[in-house]
Amino acid sequence: MRFGDGRFLFLALLLWVWLAVAGWAAGGDEARQTFLDAEQALRDGDLIRYRALAGRLRDDPLYPYLEFERLSQRLDDDAGVRRFLAEQDGSWLAERLRKRYLYHLAKVGRHRDLLALYRSGDGIKLHCLTLRAQLATDRARFPWQEAIDLWLSGRTRPPACSPLFDALYTAGRITPDLLWRRIGLAMARRNLRLARFLARKLPDDQREDFRLWLQMDKKPAATLQAALDWPDTARHRAIVLHGLKRLARQDTAGAWRQWREVFADRFAFSEDQRHDIERSLLLRAAWRHMPVVVEWFEQVPEAALDREARAWRIRSALRIGDWGGVLAGIEALPAGEADDEQWRYWRARALLEVPGGRDEGRRALAALARNTSYYGFLAADRLGRDYTFTDEPVVDEGAARAVRALARRPVFRRIRALYELGRTGEAYGEWMHEIARLSDHDKRLAARLAHEWGWHFTAIVTTARARHFSDLSLRFPLAYKQPVLRHARSRNLPPSFVLGVVRRESAFKEDARSPAGALGLMQLMPATARHVSRQLGIDRPSRADLQRADSNILLGTSYLRELLDRFQGHEVLATAGYNAGPHRVRRWLPENGPLAADVWVDTIPFDETRKYVRAVLFYSTVFDWKLDDRVDRRLLARMRPVPPATALQLAAQ
Repeated sequence: MRFGDGRFLFLALLLWVWLAVAGWAAGGDEARQTFLDAEQALRDGDLIRYRALAGRLRDDPLYPYLEFERLSQRLDDDAGVRRFLAEQDGSWLAERLRKRYLYHLAKVGRHRDLLALYRSGDGIKLHCLTLRAQLATDRARFPWQEAIDLWLSGRTRPPACSPLFDALYTAGRITPDLLWRRIGLAMARRNLRLARFLARKLPDDQREDFRLWLQMDKKPAATLQAALDWPDTARHRAIVLHGLKRLARQDTAGAWRQWREVFADRFAFSEDQRHDIERSLLLRAAWRHMPVVVEWFEQVPEAALDREARAWRIRSALRIGDWGGVLAGIEALPAGEADDEQWRYWRARALLEVPGGRDEGRRALAALARNTSYYGFLAADRLGRDYTFTDEPVVDEGAARAVRALARRPVFRRIRALYELGRTGEAYGEWMHEIARLSDHDKRLAARLAHEWGWHFTAIVTTARARHFSDLSLRFPLAYKQPVLRHARSRNLPPSFVLGVVRRESAFKEDARSPAGALGLMQLMPATARHVSRQLGIDRPSRADLQRADSNILLGTSYLRELLDRFQGHEVLATAGYNAGPHRVRRWLPENGPLAADVWVDTIPFDETRKYVRAVLFYSTVFDWKLDDRVDRRLLARMRPVPPATALQLAAQ
């Protein structure tokens, strides 16, 4: 089914939305300016002017924002705050104001009011403040264990928790055994600062063991040798296991040998400890593509393996071409895991390679080829069949009226008004809060509404929340088509490839910013953007430049071209390099001969990069179909065998 067929009513809906927005803008220019003037009056502290302006906006969708800001400045206005919370109950603004009010109540010591308004899930800081309020008001019934559970973490807790934890220490609730448990959690996260802080509270005669733990962390090989003479205690066992994990980062084979031949029988480790260390060493070896890990997996009981370890048992066999091992690993999976598309694909691939399995393997591929997915396309390529593009609208044409009704709800009118004011962060915050409260059916309506508003990122996210993945028009919009076509073609890049990267990186959110600081549609790090701009001989881009479509796509496509050239035009390697960096990709290359690209992709050590490459390859295939109404670039044809590192090095010379 093509994405444009039978959608006349939605074109009518789009016209209605445009007229509604135009009407709000034209008829609401005065109201918008009044709103901004009222905000300024609040900032100036001119409440008389504020009341006069706000009084004209009682029926405006943005009026609650004015009251939210006013009450945020006057949290001692209990009647006003509580009235707002009641009138806006369940809304995003009410939740924000309630939390601000909770902090105010904690600050002024109104413990009982704080306890009455607090809700589980309000965050660690408020959890600590609430427990402090409980301790102050009813020490006899204080939940000491709840406080201990909050304290017992390898992470550093917020300063608001410190008085609560001081109370635990003063009451004698934190025993040396609990201290050692938390020290272990901190050391596992390598939060050495927290571990040292906790160690200062240990009894004097136990601090030597902590010194040994720090020594083990820093010099595992030498300290493990000395540990052979240690008495068998619970603390020494924990320190030895920490050392083996640290050693495995430098010498995985040596750590395995030390565990199996020396320490496994030297100390009385629990079954959980044995499973934990063996699982850790197996994963480390699997991530490094050590062929011997296939034998190691056979030496470990099935009970020691979790979901990740079971997956890497299969991937390790796959990496060395042990098709029998691949089949055995998949057959050993629990039913819920074996049904995953990746394992259905690899089971079919393995069957094609083992004697007598060809017919069953082809039947398994045929079933998979009906899916519009990365593995569905690979299966179709293996069989030489056309791809299946299942394109089902998130809502049918008859839902146009329901979409309009949703748009008329006060919260969605407010969201749209915020967006028109350029308050995209607040608009998105309100949107996500609201759709969390909707049924799946109404989520689909909201996804369609966001799409008609041109909020492609929001529409994509909302569709995923509605668990509807078949609307290819909505999930894969041809947004920013012209700058993509222009810059892709000027750098001899397939436009569908660029669109696939944009879709995975930002889902078409022009002002996207990642926690790591990557910016814009193609999520460029500022340092990468500076490097590319020097190569192009253009001015150094500002952060604002990187959040504008044209300049971001210019720099992003230039960097993608650079990676393709570096990897001899290998699209799979360039895609992985865009996500993880080219140096990591070189470390992941096969050591000997070439490796099938589908095998290489599914044995990438980083979960994020493995998923990223599969997504970009799949997305770019869909965009290829959407751009030309056909697929010119078959997926498997783009996935050339991955050469060994030596071949790339020779080519670079």
